[in-house]
Amino acid sequence: MNEHDALIEQLCRDAQPVKRAAPPWRRAAAWMFLALPCGFLASMILPRARPDWSSPGAFWAGAWVVLSFCLGALAIRTAFALSIAGQRIRYWRGLAALAAAWLLAGLAGVTNSTDPIGHAGDGIYCYAFLMVVGLPMVVLMVASIRRTRSLHPLRSLAMAGLGIAATAQMLLGLCHPVAAQTIDLAMHLAATVTLVAVTALTGRRWVGL
Repeated sequence: MNEHDALIEQLCRDAQPVKRAAPPWRRAAAWMFLALPCGFLASMILPRARPDWSSPGAFWAGAWVVLSFCLGALAIRTAFALSIAGQRIRYWRGLAALAAAWLLAGLAGVTNSTDPIGHAGDGIYCYAFLMVVGLPMVVLMVASIRRTRSLHPLRSLAMAGLGIAATAQMLLGLCHPVAAQTIDLAMHLAATVTLVAVTALTGRRWVGL
């Protein structure tokens, strides 16, 4: 019993205070503050176009950019919230509605295009852009979640991957032709799935408890 008490006393003496994690919204804001410049700098290695915001499809292209930013910010906040035990997510329906609006804005841009189908090879640049911009963001996200670890690493990382993809889509929209095509949109969605998968699979071993 004496040894047991001595061990407890030693552990209490050596214990260090645990710093409380910042709220999810603050962590998400800090991540966006770092990730957006990082993604922008990464995109500079690729050729860039200047969208014509006076063309007929500019409204839906602008809506896509705004919704991409909103979806990215909310998904990143959710990823950080999921990494903290006891956090309850009360806005799943709002997140789903925002994701649906994001997708509908992309589809509306296609229906208002003069070439709604597109041609073979369309979207390859977009896919490459999203990978170049998104992969550095994946590294930043894994490092950010690793600071607190996560009880549900796959859920946190999958949501983070969605946020990364949406944020990268926002940057792409600022240098993407206003006209949209089905093939191009499909490549956008393929890049989103890829970033979600890469984030979840590569980060799982680093952020799990």
